[in-house]
Amino acid sequence: MKGFDGLWNAAVDRIQGERLVDQLRALDFPAALAVLGVGQAPPPEPPPELLDQVAAQVGGADGERVRHALRQLFVARKPPAEAGSQDLLIRALQVGGGIARPGLPVTPEEAAQVLELLRSGEFFSDAAGTTSAVVQLTQQLPRALVRDVPRTPSRLGELGEALVRDGVDAFGHISELAADLLDGQLDRPPSPLTNTLRWLYGNAAATAVAETVRRIIARDNETARLAILIYARAHGIPLTPEGLDALHDGPLNPQDPDLGPALAAGVQALTAQRGGEQGVVGVLRRLRL
Repeated sequence: MKGFDGLWNAAVDRIQGERLVDQLRALDFPAALAVLGVGQAPPPEPPPELLDQVAAQVGGADGERVRHALRQLFVARKPPAEAGSQDLLIRALQVGGGIARPGLPVTPEEAAQVLELLRSGEFFSDAAGTTSAVVQLTQQLPRALVRDVPRTPSRLGELGEALVRDGVDAFGHISELAADLLDGQLDRPPSPLTNTLRWLYGNAAATAVAETVRRIIARDNETARLAILIYARAHGIPLTPEGLDALHDGPLNPQDPDLGPALAAGVQALTAQRGGEQGVVGVLRRLRL
């Protein structure tokens, strides 16, 4: 233990107090470890499990019933009919969702939709599909970046041409867009930045990311879509299922990218939230005049 003796003595020499130093210097390796361990703070207790937090928040016998219902649903994977009554399960999902993600309220309608997904078995299959899509992206993205990096400098000229073409097209559609919005609806949405998006999807990395997002928000992945809508609402984003469809079919489609459907869905959400005379619609109407 010669190495230990040198390190220990060097540390002891920095301590003031002759009596204390002499006693510490005489310690062997096990005794020194014991001294170092004295007074150390105990390891922090693990945080309470989500089910325990839910039971504590509800309280009493109802809390225990809610805990049991959530355990049956997500641990034992029992069908909702065997886990508890509809009202109890909806309450359990609402309380559990609020604790798992503070500020992320789950409405009774959304809780009922989760129960239906659990009943049909789609909840766990959707979760597996989403996880698989993300894992595949982590495998594909490094290889895609390796392919893209050498090609990017030679493609920058093409990007400039695409931006110029899209800019010219945008100026040509301003008056048509303003006229179309006079009724508060975008009935004939333009397709802005089409050339730029096609250039972007000429990069393998961008295509891989877009395809992954499309798999996650696809119409048959109801679990992920519901989670995204709840999260967006909690942050004041007026996202709707129709908006997710517009993103999936429009700008995130590498084969035929089109911002038009997403633009129309955005205008519709803005109009519904603020009224046709406000926001972007009001500005375009004044431009028209």
